[in-house]
Amino acid sequence: MAADKQNEAKLSLMDENKENIQEGGLGLEILQIIKESQQQHGLRHGDYQRYRGYCSRRLRRLRKTLGFKMGNRHKFVGKKVTVEILSDSRYLLLVLMEAERAWSYAMQLKQEANTEPRKKFHLLARLRKAAKHSEKLEKLCESPRVDAKTKLEAQAYTAYLTGMVHFELQEWKLAMEAFNKCKTIYEKLASAFIEELAVLYRQRVDEISPNIRYCAYNIGDQNAINDLMQMRLTGGGGGMMAEKLE
Repeated sequence: MAADKQNEAKLSLMDENKENIQEGGLGLEILQIIKESQQQHGLRHGDYQRYRGYCSRRLRRLRKTLGFKMGNRHKFVGKKVTVEILSDSRYLLLVLMEAERAWSYAMQLKQEANTEPRKKFHLLARLRKAAKHSEKLEKLCESPRVDAKTKLEAQAYTAYLTGMVHFELQEWKLAMEAFNKCKTIYEKLASAFIEELAVLYRQRVDEISPNIRYCAYNIGDQNAINDLMQMRLTGGGGGMMAEKLE
C-alpha cells in the first residue's frame, strides 16, 4: 500500500511537469492530465471510488505544496482560488481536481443507484458541483496570464460536464447544445496540434458522439436511431451511454 502511494506521488510529480508555464502564459494540459489520471487510478476497471480517493489525495498534496490549506483539524477556513493569486498553473490544477473528484463521486453514485434509486438525487448534486467547479476553472482561464490552448480546453471541459448534467436530467436539447460545443472545440484543437495530442482530442470527440446522437433521437431525429444501433454493435458509447444504448 505504501509503495502504491509512493508511485502515485511520483506520477503526480511527472504530471505536474505538464502544468508548466508555456509561451503566452500559464498552461494546463487538461484533457491529457484527466485521461492519464483516470486510466492509472481505477477507471480502466470502472472503479470510480478509487479514482475519487486519488483526487482527494492529490488535492491534499497540491494544497500543501502551494500553502493553500483549508484551515486545520480544529477549524475549517474556506479559501478560493482567484485570478489575483494565479501565479502558478497548479492553482488551475487544484480546481480541475475538485471538479474531477465531484464527477467521479457522481459516477460512483450512478453505479450504486441501479440498486438504490434514492442515490439519484445525490448523484445529480455531485454532477452539478463538478460542473460548477469546471465553470470556475473556465473563468480563471479567461485571465490574460493563461495561454490560448488552456482557455479552449477549459471551455470544452465545462461544456462536457454541463452536457452531462442536462443529459442526466433528460434535457436533451440543452445537453446536445453543450456536447456539440465540446465537440467543436476538440475538433478545432485536433486540427491545430501535433499528432499525439490530436489523437487524444479525436478520441474525446468519438466518446461524446453517441451522446449527441442519443439526444438527437430523443428530440425526434429518426435517422439517429440507425446511428445508435451501429454504435451499439461496434461498442461505442461508454459511461452514461452504455445502459441507454441497451
